Amino acid sequence: MVERPGRAGTRETSTRGRRPRAGSGESLSDRAYEHMRAAILQGVYRPNQRLPEDEVASELNASRTPVRAALMRLVDQGLVVRERQGWVVREHTPDEIREIYEVRCALEAMATGLAAVRASEEQLAVISAFYEDPVEEYVARPGAELGLLNREFHQTIVRASANQRLFDEWLRNRDFGITYNMAALFTRDEAVICVEGHKKIIAALLDRDREQAERQARLHVEDVQAAASRRMDAVRAPGNLHLS
Repeated sequence: MVERPGRAGTRETSTRGRRPRAGSGESLSDRAYEHMRAAILQGVYRPNQRLPEDEVASELNASRTPVRAALMRLVDQGLVVRERQGWVVREHTPDEIREIYEVRCALEAMATGLAAVRASEEQLAVISAFYEDPVEEYVARPGAELGLLNREFHQTIVRASANQRLFDEWLRNRDFGITYNMAALFTRDEAVICVEGHKKIIAALLDRDREQAERQARLHVEDVQAAASRRMDAVRAPGNLHLS
């Protein structure tokens, strides 16, 4: 029996208030890093938001030293910048966002094509279980839940490509955080297009049609990029919040 994804499985574990377990090999710096990274990717810390060391340290019940080390790691990953006034969550330029989506398109098209010929029957069953219900059932869900389901769906497909280097590159590109909460901002029509695109990808995978799987993955990312561009224009308009 295939366990249906998309409900409890889409929640990410929070690091808030959790101390490292004895013998776990997890340092205070690691915990601070995981906490801040998750907060950035989930939109808790927003683009251009300042990250005062003392406030983050207090939030994590830690000293400023591990927090500073964690912030330096986030700078290396392109998620935080260090300015004269301190640490700030990085906001990507429109050109950078376009490049991120172009890389995602290339990686996911390749991975989906490989998954069509390499995935086990069990893996395909798990992938198809993500979106086996009617489109309306998914569109009716809260946007944040739909975004997490989307993230898990694509990650499962990329894993099924059986190419660890490809998976690692996909993770690095994903961790720029631009697309993480995008589904939460989609209109109903955009959400319908997104879910329908997933269903087309699943159909190509089940047919083990590599060419069609690559094509549907590419078309899906292009649709999402177009919708994301519209949403970002909307939230960046005067008086609106920045995109998370």
